[in-house]
Amino acid sequence: MKTVLGKIHLRWCETCNVPVLDKECSKCGNKTFEVKVTPPADARPAFENDIILINETLHNQFGITENIFENKVALVNKVPGTEYMQEIILDGQVVGILNYNEKSCQWKVIPTIEGARRFIETVNKKIIVIKNDVPPYILKGASILRPGLAYASPDIKTDDDVIILVENEELISKYGDVNGVYTDLLEKTPLEIDASKMDILGVGRARMDYKEMIDAQKGMIAKVRKSEEPRPANTNPVTSDFKTMVEANKTPMDKFETQAVGFMRNTAEKINLPPTVAYSGGKDSLVVYLLARNAFNNDPEIEKSQASYEILFNDTGIEFDETLENIDIMEKHYGKEILRTKSSDFWELVKTYGPPSRDNRWCSEECKLRPLGDLIDAKYSKGCLTFVGLRKYESINRSKKPRIWQSPNIKKQTLAAPILEWTAMHVWVYILRNEAPYNVLYEQNFDRVGCFMCPAMETGEIELIKRNYAELWNKWESFLKQWAEENNYDDEWVKKGWKLKYPKDGKKRDNSDYTN
Repeated sequence: MKTVLGKIHLRWCETCNVPVLDKECSKCGNKTFEVKVTPPADARPAFENDIILINETLHNQFGITENIFENKVALVNKVPGTEYMQEIILDGQVVGILNYNEKSCQWKVIPTIEGARRFIETVNKKIIVIKNDVPPYILKGASILRPGLAYASPDIKTDDDVIILVENEELISKYGDVNGVYTDLLEKTPLEIDASKMDILGVGRARMDYKEMIDAQKGMIAKVRKSEEPRPANTNPVTSDFKTMVEANKTPMDKFETQAVGFMRNTAEKINLPPTVAYSGGKDSLVVYLLARNAFNNDPEIEKSQASYEILFNDTGIEFDETLENIDIMEKHYGKEILRTKSSDFWELVKTYGPPSRDNRWCSEECKLRPLGDLIDAKYSKGCLTFVGLRKYESINRSKKPRIWQSPNIKKQTLAAPILEWTAMHVWVYILRNEAPYNVLYEQNFDRVGCFMCPAMETGEIELIKRNYAELWNKWESFLKQWAEENNYDDEWVKKGWKLKYPKDGKKRDNSDYTN
């Protein structure tokens, strides 16, 4: 089901080979084309560690050794759902989906046909080659049957994602007899098959493993997920970088900046309360911070009281060290103090309340709202106006928010969202354009950089924490195991049940209890 939360801005300039948030590229002036991503289309730039993870996965799956992302801007786009899935965008095309498979406990890339056309130059695993008279049937929706098979990689196992190729004249000449029967082709190793010279027909999933394919005389060997008229390898040779991306987006970003700055000034004048910015150490609040500097520091007509905006930061007690370091860096970089508050010790609170879960989010009240409310009560007798980095593309609930509203939890706080209509690409282009010191956690495969642990996290996100911050996650998992032992919960609860609804009566449950 599509989750449309707002206009899809993402387009691509083929000439500069970068994403553009407008119908024309600001750098070369050429028209751009729409990037067909899954809504809400909140794509972001892929950083070095994103590329490393994708390349590692492609190597493990398909034997790919070449870095096809080198010297190019790539994006990742989170797909809504219960599993961790990120569309991978290169040359303006979705080339695959990065997925953490909970069943196999492994990362995998589900390739698209466009991805297959880019991967095929160095692929030597997970290949199926069909005979040259079979494509018309596949294009009509048929699956691949054993009689139509010319070659299969020996590494193929049932349910593997596979790339489907069509035999060429060289292959027929080398291995085919006059009757079109292949006596030894299926026994050839991947290195003896030059996949880069064959046309790509589609992508699919194996329904037999290699040995079953060899032994079978009939039956379905692979289900075709997507097929198109056979075409050779394809890629855009133009290299690109973040600097080019920023230049290509000057016009749309000027427009969004002007609108947001105007909104902040008008709202501050209308509400007539001391303006503040809620800074969390994340990308969205960083953009609001930058906009506030523009709105209130750079206009001589702004009243002194409004120019004296303040920055508020709340330490929940389970922040990453990098986030706390970013607060210090921001103060030094911009020469402005950040007002800080901190919650009670989380590790003591959790002993009383138990692990926070999706049906018991006590952590939000105790670790975020209460300390921030105390700060506002003490600092602002009449209350304050707080600009926040809320964006409609983040969730259905946020898409329904007005642009200005009264906080339901902190009585003296009026909230306003200057970047409500911005996508993650607007945010990142603006940060890079201003060369702002963003939180380095974003370079560690993370879309969000809040608390290191959250019941809203998917299993794939937890795996990324384990991958990059194993010691931190081990501390949390040790607590979960102790809590489970004391309350007679099973291993499945430790694995994922803690973040969902779980039994309160101290009795073990089967897996069906750990559902929303």
